[in-house]
Amino acid sequence: MRYGICTGLENLELLDRLGYDYIEVSVTAAMKLEPETLARYQKKLETSRIKCEAFNILFPKTMELIDGNTGEEELKEYLHKAMALIQSLGGTTVVFGSGKCRRCPEHLSYGDAYQKLVQVYRITGEIAAMYGVYVVIEPLSRTETNMICTMAEGAILASDVNHPNVDLLSDYFHVAANHDRIQDIETIKNFGHIHIASGNGRRYPVSEEGEDYGAFMKSLKAIGYDGRISIEGKTDDMETDGARALALLKELEERTYE
Repeated sequence: MRYGICTGLENLELLDRLGYDYIEVSVTAAMKLEPETLARYQKKLETSRIKCEAFNILFPKTMELIDGNTGEEELKEYLHKAMALIQSLGGTTVVFGSGKCRRCPEHLSYGDAYQKLVQVYRITGEIAAMYGVYVVIEPLSRTETNMICTMAEGAILASDVNHPNVDLLSDYFHVAANHDRIQDIETIKNFGHIHIASGNGRRYPVSEEGEDYGAFMKSLKAIGYDGRISIEGKTDDMETDGARALALLKELEERTYE
């Protein structure tokens, strides 16, 4: 298993000191960097042990992808820019959560909105493939979106998109928030990326108290998952909590995968 944290590029050295394997960066944040700053990070990544392997927050909240203010041509233009940036920083995986962007609008039926969502994900996968990037669908809590909230819904969407560069993500926090069934991981089987944060407050996973991390790890073991797990949560002390979280995750892995 390989572990990373969702954070800014300014924390590359910290993740290296803490012993993480990679960093996961926000696409929208990286796109706002000045060219000189971006070039500096690109140069730093060339020699850093920590690589920018994964990305999240693919779309800004202002883009409405389902019958909203973003047409197909604008979507494609944006995706080319985003995927080129991801490629330039060495990324191979990008998370497509962006709950506000993919909501079912009031004037559409869920079925009609879903068909549009399939199309949006397929276009995203097609353009991502041109840059050697894989897209993972992120089921989100019902407080963040009204479409694709459970892992099973995400699996059905991935099947309907039917593109080799579109896969599925499981996020422990969203699983807990939706009272989703952890063991469904074992039925779905195909996951391209994992996020984790506490179900209580979406904080760094520093303690097992009140959590089902063990069951989550056990289900990942059952499907033979041995990929990336990114911490995507809040902390008041990244260095301290980052060290505690990595120790806990490695302990859980050792206990489960022994």
